[in-house]
Amino acid sequence: MVCEKSKILVFGATGYLGKYMVKASVSMGHPTFAYVRPVNPDANPSKLQQHRELESLGVTIFQGELDEHETMVAALKQVDVVISTLAVPQHLEQFKIIDAIKEAGNIKRFVPSEFGNEVDRVSGLPPFQALLENKKKVRRATEAAGIPFTYVSANSFAAYFVDYLLHPHERTQHVSIYGNGDAKAVLNFEEDVAAYTIRASVDPRVCNRVIIYRPPENIVSQLDLVSSWEKKTGTKLQRTHIPEQDIIKLSNSKLKLLII
Repeated sequence: MVCEKSKILVFGATGYLGKYMVKASVSMGHPTFAYVRPVNPDANPSKLQQHRELESLGVTIFQGELDEHETMVAALKQVDVVISTLAVPQHLEQFKIIDAIKEAGNIKRFVPSEFGNEVDRVSGLPPFQALLENKKKVRRATEAAGIPFTYVSANSFAAYFVDYLLHPHERTQHVSIYGNGDAKAVLNFEEDVAAYTIRASVDPRVCNRVIIYRPPENIVSQLDLVSSWEKKTGTKLQRTHIPEQDIIKLSNSKLKLLII
Protein backbone atom coordinates (compact mmCIF):
# COMPACT_ATOMS: atom_id res chain seq x y z
CA MET A 1 0.00 0.00 0.00
CA VAL A 2 1.04 3.57 -0.61
CA CYS A 3 2.49 5.33 2.44
CA GLU A 4 1.98 8.90 1.22
CA LYS A 5 -0.17 10.88 3.64
CA SER A 6 -2.96 12.44 1.63
CA LYS A 7 -5.34 15.07 2.94
CA ILE A 8 -8.68 13.30 3.30
CA LEU A 9 -12.07 15.02 3.53
CA VAL A 10 -15.10 13.08 4.79
CA PHE A 11 -18.70 14.04 4.06
CA GLY A 12 -21.10 12.58 6.62
CA ALA A 13 -18.37 12.47 9.26
CA THR A 14 -20.82 12.52 12.17
CA GLY A 15 -22.95 9.69 10.78
CA TYR A 16 -22.84 5.97 11.48
CA LEU A 17 -20.07 4.97 9.07
CA GLY A 18 -18.53 8.43 8.90
CA LYS A 19 -17.33 8.24 12.50
CA TYR A 20 -15.42 5.05 11.74
CA MET A 21 -13.99 6.57 8.56
CA VAL A 22 -12.66 9.64 10.36
CA LYS A 23 -11.05 7.57 13.11
CA ALA A 24 -9.41 5.27 10.56
CA SER A 25 -8.02 8.21 8.59
CA VAL A 26 -6.61 9.86 11.69
CA SER A 27 -5.14 6.59 12.98
CA MET A 28 -3.21 6.18 9.72
CA GLY A 29 -1.69 9.63 10.02
CA HIS A 30 -3.62 11.35 7.25
CA PRO A 31 -4.49 15.02 7.74
CA THR A 32 -8.24 14.57 8.13
CA PHE A 33 -11.04 17.01 7.39
CA ALA A 34 -14.81 16.89 7.85
CA TYR A 35 -17.49 18.84 5.99
CA VAL A 36 -20.41 19.17 8.40
CA ARG A 37 -23.53 21.23 8.86
CA PRO A 38 -23.00 24.47 10.79
CA VAL A 39 -23.76 24.52 14.50
CA ASN A 40 -24.08 27.41 16.93
CA PRO A 41 -23.75 27.54 20.74
CA ASP A 42 -27.52 27.03 21.07
CA ALA A 43 -27.55 23.89 18.92
CA ASN A 44 -28.62 20.46 20.12
CA PRO A 45 -26.07 19.30 22.74
CA SER A 46 -25.52 16.06 20.83
CA LYS A 47 -24.51 18.03 17.72
CA LEU A 48 -22.08 20.12 19.74
CA GLN A 49 -20.63 16.96 21.26
CA GLN A 50 -20.11 15.47 17.80
CA HIS A 51 -18.11 18.53 16.78
CA ARG A 52 -16.05 18.40 19.96
CA GLU A 53 -15.27 14.73 19.35
CA LEU A 54 -14.01 15.52 15.86
CA GLU A 55 -11.87 18.35 17.16
CA SER A 56 -10.44 16.13 19.90
CA LEU A 57 -9.20 13.76 17.19
CA GLY A 58 -7.40 16.61 15.47
CA VAL A 59 -9.88 16.78 12.59
CA THR A 60 -10.19 20.08 10.73
CA ILE A 61 -13.87 21.00 10.43
CA PHE A 62 -15.38 22.82 7.47
CA GLN A 63 -18.91 24.02 8.26
CA GLY A 64 -21.35 24.32 5.41
CA GLU A 65 -24.41 22.92 3.66
CA LEU A 66 -24.41 20.76 0.56
CA ASP A 67 -26.25 23.58 -1.21
CA GLU A 68 -23.35 25.99 -0.55
CA HIS A 69 -21.36 25.36 -3.71
CA GLU A 70 -18.64 27.95 -3.20
CA THR A 71 -18.10 26.86 0.40
CA MET A 72 -17.62 23.28 -0.75
CA VAL A 73 -15.25 24.28 -3.55
CA ALA A 74 -13.12 26.28 -1.12
CA ALA A 75 -12.90 23.28 1.21
CA LEU A 76 -12.13 20.84 -1.59
CA LYS A 77 -9.23 22.94 -2.83
CA GLN A 78 -7.47 22.22 0.47
CA VAL A 79 -7.60 18.40 0.27
CA ASP A 80 -6.59 15.50 -1.99
CA VAL A 81 -9.17 12.78 -1.38
CA VAL A 82 -12.93 12.95 -0.82
CA ILE A 83 -14.87 10.15 0.87
CA SER A 84 -18.65 10.39 1.11
CA THR A 85 -20.52 8.45 3.78
CA LEU A 86 -23.84 10.25 3.32
CA ALA A 87 -26.90 8.23 4.32
CA VAL A 88 -29.41 6.75 1.87
CA PRO A 89 -31.83 9.73 1.84
CA GLN A 90 -28.92 11.97 0.78
CA HIS A 91 -27.39 9.77 -1.91
CA LEU A 92 -28.52 11.97 -4.81
CA GLU A 93 -27.23 15.02 -2.95
CA GLN A 94 -23.82 13.74 -4.00
CA PHE A 95 -24.42 15.33 -7.41
CA LYS A 96 -23.65 18.61 -5.64
CA ILE A 97 -20.39 17.19 -4.32
CA ILE A 98 -19.50 15.99 -7.82
CA ASP A 99 -20.15 19.45 -9.27
CA ALA A 100 -17.94 21.03 -6.60
CA ILE A 101 -15.16 18.48 -7.15
CA LYS A 102 -15.25 19.16 -10.89
CA GLU A 103 -14.89 22.90 -10.34
CA ALA A 104 -12.16 22.53 -7.71
CA GLY A 105 -10.14 20.49 -10.18
CA ASN A 106 -7.58 19.12 -7.74
CA ILE A 107 -9.16 16.02 -6.20
CA LYS A 108 -7.09 12.88 -6.76
CA ARG A 109 -9.78 10.41 -5.67
CA PHE A 110 -13.50 10.38 -4.90
CA VAL A 111 -15.14 7.54 -2.99
CA PRO A 112 -18.93 7.96 -3.20
CA SER A 113 -21.26 6.63 -0.53
CA GLU A 114 -21.92 2.99 -1.43
CA PHE A 115 -20.41 0.36 0.92
CA GLY A 116 -23.04 -2.26 0.10
CA ASN A 117 -23.50 -4.63 -2.84
CA GLU A 118 -21.71 -4.14 -6.15
CA VAL A 119 -24.50 -2.13 -7.75
CA ASP A 120 -23.64 -2.81 -11.39
CA ARG A 121 -23.80 -6.58 -10.85
CA VAL A 122 -26.89 -7.18 -8.69
CA SER A 123 -30.63 -6.57 -8.71
CA GLY A 124 -33.31 -6.80 -6.05
CA LEU A 125 -36.90 -6.27 -5.02
CA PRO A 126 -38.34 -2.85 -5.92
CA PRO A 127 -37.36 -0.89 -2.77
CA PHE A 128 -33.80 -2.23 -2.84
CA GLN A 129 -33.59 -1.82 -6.61
CA ALA A 130 -34.49 1.86 -6.22
CA LEU A 131 -31.52 2.24 -3.87
CA LEU A 132 -29.24 0.50 -6.37
CA GLU A 133 -30.43 2.77 -9.18
CA ASN A 134 -29.58 5.90 -7.19
CA LYS A 135 -26.08 4.59 -6.53
CA LYS A 136 -25.67 3.84 -10.24
CA LYS A 137 -26.68 7.41 -11.08
CA VAL A 138 -23.96 8.73 -8.78
CA ARG A 139 -21.42 6.40 -10.41
CA ARG A 140 -22.32 7.52 -13.92
CA ALA A 141 -22.22 11.20 -12.93
CA THR A 142 -18.78 10.71 -11.36
CA GLU A 143 -17.48 9.07 -14.52
CA ALA A 144 -19.05 11.68 -16.81
CA ALA A 145 -17.31 14.41 -14.81
CA GLY A 146 -13.94 12.72 -15.33
CA ILE A 147 -13.29 12.45 -11.60
CA PRO A 148 -10.83 9.74 -10.43
CA PHE A 149 -12.85 7.32 -8.31
CA THR A 150 -12.85 4.15 -6.26
CA TYR A 151 -16.17 2.36 -5.72
CA VAL A 152 -16.30 0.35 -2.51
CA SER A 153 -18.50 -2.73 -2.18
CA ALA A 154 -18.40 -3.65 1.51
CA ASN A 155 -21.47 -5.90 1.37
CA SER A 156 -23.00 -5.75 4.90
CA PHE A 157 -21.95 -4.10 8.16
CA ALA A 158 -21.30 -6.83 10.71
CA ALA A 159 -22.06 -4.98 13.96
CA TYR A 160 -25.28 -3.54 12.56
CA PHE A 161 -26.61 -6.80 11.15
CA VAL A 162 -25.49 -9.01 14.03
CA ASP A 163 -27.48 -6.72 16.30
CA TYR A 164 -30.45 -6.75 13.92
CA LEU A 165 -30.48 -10.51 13.37
CA LEU A 166 -29.67 -11.63 16.92
CA HIS A 167 -30.66 -8.76 19.26
CA PRO A 168 -27.85 -9.89 21.60
CA HIS A 169 -28.33 -7.02 24.05
CA GLU A 170 -31.96 -7.91 24.78
CA ARG A 171 -31.13 -11.20 26.53
CA THR A 172 -34.12 -12.75 24.77
CA GLN A 173 -34.74 -16.49 24.42
CA HIS A 174 -36.37 -16.02 21.02
CA VAL A 175 -35.04 -15.21 17.57
CA SER A 176 -36.81 -14.63 14.24
CA ILE A 177 -35.27 -16.49 11.31
CA TYR A 178 -35.79 -14.94 7.88
CA GLY A 179 -36.76 -17.59 5.34
CA ASN A 180 -34.94 -20.83 6.07
CA GLY A 181 -31.99 -18.91 7.51
CA ASP A 182 -29.49 -20.51 5.13
CA ALA A 183 -28.90 -17.50 2.85
CA LYS A 184 -25.28 -16.41 3.01
CA ALA A 185 -24.12 -12.82 3.45
CA VAL A 186 -20.73 -11.14 3.76
CA LEU A 187 -20.50 -9.39 7.13
CA ASN A 188 -17.59 -6.97 7.52
CA PHE A 189 -17.05 -5.06 10.72
CA GLU A 190 -17.40 -1.32 10.37
CA GLU A 191 -13.88 -0.62 11.66
CA ASP A 192 -12.45 -2.91 8.98
CA VAL A 193 -14.57 -1.34 6.24
CA ALA A 194 -13.28 2.08 7.20
CA ALA A 195 -9.66 0.94 7.40
CA TYR A 196 -9.79 -0.79 4.01
CA THR A 197 -11.49 2.24 2.45
CA ILE A 198 -8.89 4.71 3.69
CA ARG A 199 -6.11 2.50 2.35
CA ALA A 200 -7.88 2.05 -0.99
CA SER A 201 -8.50 5.78 -1.37
CA VAL A 202 -4.76 6.49 -1.61
CA ASP A 203 -3.73 3.33 -3.48
CA PRO A 204 -3.12 3.99 -7.20
CA ARG A 205 -3.86 0.34 -8.01
CA VAL A 206 -7.58 0.81 -7.37
CA CYS A 207 -8.02 4.19 -9.03
CA ASN A 208 -11.04 4.06 -11.36
CA ARG A 209 -11.87 0.56 -10.17
CA VAL A 210 -14.33 -1.27 -7.93
CA ILE A 211 -12.93 -2.87 -4.79
CA ILE A 212 -14.96 -5.61 -3.11
CA TYR A 213 -14.50 -6.62 0.54
CA ARG A 214 -15.27 -10.34 0.68
CA PRO A 215 -13.08 -12.26 3.18
CA PRO A 216 -14.09 -15.95 2.93
CA GLU A 217 -14.38 -16.34 6.71
CA ASN A 218 -16.85 -13.44 6.83
CA ILE A 219 -19.41 -15.25 4.66
CA VAL A 220 -22.09 -16.54 7.03
CA SER A 221 -25.82 -17.25 7.25
CA GLN A 222 -28.25 -16.18 9.95
CA LEU A 223 -28.32 -19.76 11.22
CA ASP A 224 -24.52 -19.67 11.47
CA LEU A 225 -24.78 -16.56 13.64
CA VAL A 226 -27.48 -18.07 15.84
CA SER A 227 -25.49 -21.27 16.34
CA SER A 228 -22.36 -19.30 17.24
CA TRP A 229 -24.32 -17.20 19.72
CA GLU A 230 -25.88 -20.28 21.33
CA LYS A 231 -22.45 -21.85 21.70
CA LYS A 232 -21.01 -18.65 23.18
CA THR A 233 -23.83 -18.13 25.71
CA GLY A 234 -24.73 -21.75 26.41
CA THR A 235 -28.36 -20.86 25.70
CA LYS A 236 -30.68 -22.50 23.19
CA LEU A 237 -32.85 -19.95 21.39
CA GLN A 238 -36.43 -20.57 20.33
CA ARG A 239 -36.58 -20.05 16.57
CA THR A 240 -39.55 -18.71 14.62
CA HIS A 241 -39.22 -18.77 10.84
CA ILE A 242 -40.70 -15.91 8.82
CA PRO A 243 -41.71 -17.29 5.39
CA GLU A 244 -39.97 -15.83 2.36
CA GLN A 245 -43.34 -14.86 0.86
CA ASP A 246 -44.11 -12.70 3.90
CA ILE A 247 -40.75 -10.96 3.59
CA ILE A 248 -41.43 -10.20 -0.09
CA LYS A 249 -44.91 -8.83 0.70
CA LEU A 250 -43.47 -6.62 3.43
CA SER A 251 -40.78 -5.35 1.10
CA ASN A 252 -43.26 -4.52 -1.67
CA SER A 253 -45.47 -2.62 0.78
CA LYS A 254 -42.70 -0.21 1.71
CA LEU A 255 -42.35 3.13 -0.02
CA LYS A 256 -38.84 3.60 1.28
CA LEU A 257 -36.03 1.25 2.24
CA LEU A 258 -34.38 2.24 5.48
CA ILE A 259 -30.72 1.27 5.27
CA ILE A 260 -27.58 2.81 6.66
